[in-house]
Amino acid sequence: MFAFVIPFFMEPNWKGVDRLKACGSGRNLADEILSVQLPPNMIAIWALGQEGFLLKWNGRSVMFDPYLSNWVYELSGDPWRRKFDPPVRPEDCGFVDYVVCSHHHEDHMDKLTLQAIGESNRTRFVVPKAHLPRMRSWGFPDERLIGISAGETVLLGEMRLEAHAAMHEQFATDSAGEHLFLGYVADFGGIHVYHAGDTVGFQGLVDGLKGKQIDIAMLPINGRDFVRNAKGIVGNCNYREAVEIAVSIGADLLIPMHYGLFPHNDENPAYFVDYLYSHYPEQKFHMFAPGERYIYMKTHS
Repeated sequence: MFAFVIPFFMEPNWKGVDRLKACGSGRNLADEILSVQLPPNMIAIWALGQEGFLLKWNGRSVMFDPYLSNWVYELSGDPWRRKFDPPVRPEDCGFVDYVVCSHHHEDHMDKLTLQAIGESNRTRFVVPKAHLPRMRSWGFPDERLIGISAGETVLLGEMRLEAHAAMHEQFATDSAGEHLFLGYVADFGGIHVYHAGDTVGFQGLVDGLKGKQIDIAMLPINGRDFVRNAKGIVGNCNYREAVEIAVSIGADLLIPMHYGLFPHNDENPAYFVDYLYSHYPEQKFHMFAPGERYIYMKTHS
């Protein structure tokens, strides 16, 4: 088995894959997502900013942690203004089959985005079981909701989704023992994608992922420090931790996330690249521009 990515300069001739176009936006980006049709050993990934990604595989679309509004700023004011506009409008995303949220913070479980997408009866929403009451209070009926616990696997059509406890600086659970913060391993027909959600590195995370044959690891790099802690900003992996986790679990491709949107809670991704160059130059990685499309192909021998 081997896996590889199609570089940006190639011009594949599969239907709907004219080129790897970066920085799509608005209705055009939604139309692009709808138009892409790939064979089942390929997956298309669009970056939505922060930890938001849309993945399309075998005709199905799955969003992780979409933050496509300005709700954090509306709730809290400065300095939580977006640095760039959402690459796609949530009201144009009614074609999405599943939206998966890692935890309840507003830039990951965005009420305004979820409600706009939810206007379409097509979409179902996967959230930690601890946050099902919140989703119900936002108007989502039970038939549209899928609750998931750490260690549990659910089937989303032909995709398998496995939840892992995340440590957003600390583990946190509700009164029933349900974890508030989760990461996910999604199995798209043998392409294994790990979306970490918000987490720091810890040995249990690495041990739990080592046997999962992770092809693509999406990990936060914005880090943490006492200054941000004093302002109530809970931290994540820094760029070193993200790289070391990806290397330790044998990920084929590393995608950094959670940077670029909020300047006061950010890290320069150049440090991430420098650390890879200095320590693991053989590790594949990709840094996205908002709205960029990337196509990953996996071939079994």
